Amino acid sequence: MFHKAILLDKGGRLVFFGTPTDMLRYFAEAEHQHQFGADLGACPSCGTTRPEFIFDVLETPLRDLSGDIIYEENNRGQLVAARRYSPEFWRDKYEAFRLIQDVKLVSLRKEPVPALPAAPAQRRRAPIRWHDEWTQLRTLLRRTFMSKLRNRANLIITIGVAPVLALLIASILRYSDSGHYDFASAYHIPTFLFLALIVAMFLGLTNSADDIIRDRPVLQRERNLNVRLPYYVFAKTVSLGVFALVQCILFVLLGNYVLQIRGMFWIDLGIVFMTAMGGVSLGLVTSSLVADPKTAANIVPLVLIPQIIMGGALIKYEDMNRNLALVYSFSRWFSEHPTSEQFTKMDSKLQVPLICQFIAMRWSYEELVVAQAKLNPLTRRQDRTQREIDAIVARHEQTPEVNKRLDDLKETLAMLSGLEAKSADELDRYLALIDEILDRKRAFDRALFKEAVGAVTAEQLYVNQKISDLISNAEMEQSDYRRGGKPNVFFGSEKSYFRVKVGVFTFNTAVLVGSTLALLGFLHWVLRRQLEVRRS
Repeated sequence: MFHKAILLDKGGRLVFFGTPTDMLRYFAEAEHQHQFGADLGACPSCGTTRPEFIFDVLETPLRDLSGDIIYEENNRGQLVAARRYSPEFWRDKYEAFRLIQDVKLVSLRKEPVPALPAAPAQRRRAPIRWHDEWTQLRTLLRRTFMSKLRNRANLIITIGVAPVLALLIASILRYSDSGHYDFASAYHIPTFLFLALIVAMFLGLTNSADDIIRDRPVLQRERNLNVRLPYYVFAKTVSLGVFALVQCILFVLLGNYVLQIRGMFWIDLGIVFMTAMGGVSLGLVTSSLVADPKTAANIVPLVLIPQIIMGGALIKYEDMNRNLALVYSFSRWFSEHPTSEQFTKMDSKLQVPLICQFIAMRWSYEELVVAQAKLNPLTRRQDRTQREIDAIVARHEQTPEVNKRLDDLKETLAMLSGLEAKSADELDRYLALIDEILDRKRAFDRALFKEAVGAVTAEQLYVNQKISDLISNAEMEQSDYRRGGKPNVFFGSEKSYFRVKVGVFTFNTAVLVGSTLALLGFLHWVLRRQLEVRRS
């Protein structure tokens, strides 16, 4: 059944390694040599030896002069038969046996140097067995999930910490200048968005900072079993990502509800989840580079604190040391006495220092704030309407259908600018009617909005003044004609690199996803190198 068999005595002492046949022959000779009295149990018809006699030989009891078995007390206080020969005896006996076998294999006579072997024929690559690959991936996924679900206390803390932090942070930041809280004049919405990202990265880091450390004995044990390392990294990332997703859902759901952030759940969840996955990948890389959980826990603040300081919320970039911007420093060096006009052209206060470009929090915070300003239910419909108006005007068409569509869009844009209702639900119903107009499902009819009057306005529900101020400041800096171009400023809606313009959502999402994939690729490389060193 087995090609090789290994036998370990108490304390992990090796007493035999070889084929099962050689093992039976070895202990049969030992029994014949020492006369242990063990029954070989050979079958009279086929000569098959009873394998259990090996343990009878190893554990031959020690007897007194009268032949009675001598008993001794084990570490549990139980009386067991004392062994005639200790595990050290069998280990030394096997080492001597193996040494003799090695000496017999050495030829003492000189032989001519054999010719170099012929180059081996190139073996064809074995076909991929997709069923086996899927079975291995499924097994790794099940094992990683079960390792998380078995620890009930840790699971409860993992799931419960997100809503507790959401309620705590949102309750503290629920403040308006007017005294009565409303979203439009809420003072701490940018702060809440930044803290949501910090919490997401922190939870991702703490959930994964010791995972590789705990799995390292398993990886070392399975390194010769052809376990696919990419499957392990994928399974670990997916399992941690599922728990991070649950935490992000609970945090965003409760935080947005307390602070009355409407219509932004899925967008906020996507950006917060990308940040959490960045924290997961950072935690896994940290776990692969250290040897014990305490060291990994000490590294978490070292990773998280630069994200907080250089993320763009705690310390504004215009208030940060400008020498951190490499391009700015070189420009000042090469221009000994710049005039005020040259100084204005070369510098923008909202430009991000070079070192901060490597901080993931800078990209996720910028994307989340711009999304709150541009993708909220009101501004998104206004921008969509304005884009369609601009496209129609640029075509210079003067057909009756085009003119009717243009008039409908102008009426829709005017209605959106001053949309009112008696309640938030009624306002959402009017927005649904506007969607039908934009989708060409119906024409604009002012009679549909004749009752759109009330104390609740769309701007009060969806537009926050603090967020709008940040975006307006960035747009003014980016459109300053004195610089001769549009610099890449913080909270700018567009990025320009090598004369290629990319939207902030596309670019920042690519940076966040790409950095996470790069960290996971680095994790795979580190684990492969570690296992190769241990194998060699």
